[in-house]
Amino acid sequence: MKAFFERYSYETVHLFLNQIVISMFGFALAMATAKADNDTLLLWSSIGSIVFYLSLLYGSAWKIGAKDKLSIEYGKLTFKPFRGILLSLIANSLNFLMAILITLGVFCGLNSLESVGRLIALLSQGMYQGILTVITVNRESLHAMWWVYFLTPIPAMLVTFVAYIAGAKDFHMTKMGIPEFPESDRPTRKELKEQKKLEKENRK
Repeated sequence: MKAFFERYSYETVHLFLNQIVISMFGFALAMATAKADNDTLLLWSSIGSIVFYLSLLYGSAWKIGAKDKLSIEYGKLTFKPFRGILLSLIANSLNFLMAILITLGVFCGLNSLESVGRLIALLSQGMYQGILTVITVNRESLHAMWWVYFLTPIPAMLVTFVAYIAGAKDFHMTKMGIPEFPESDRPTRKELKEQKKLEKENRK
């Protein structure tokens, strides 16, 4: 675990900072649309913030997987598909702390503890506030339900999981991010065969 933190400390901090930045953006957007007293606008602005956040998260996690690709191919690092989830768990540690505080506050009657948890929610999950406010269950907003805060980190964990594997396997959902080279700079079939042969020899 120590080696894991040493290798991925920067990456986990980067994932966490992405979350905070988009959270503040999402919260500010939710506050602005809430003033318009339009639940539909509030809902869609929240969905847009979440999609933007998950897209940014996918790109960041894909780069981490791509960075590990060479080390995996040359046997310096073992490919572990759940590495992305572990990265996301660490990056979402503040969210799980928030969920625990809210839960303890609700069941133990500690209003101050619950308030601290909800304050952290505004800081770390502002992009979800619109959805949690508009959607209701039994006429009660999701924002008031303690168990919801254990579920909100799941989309980020799933996206990071998939993105890390895609990066490690050099899988591209689109051609975006793949550099285009002129015909003269592209490797010939002979060069590609020699490159693959060299890679196989290095793996032995």
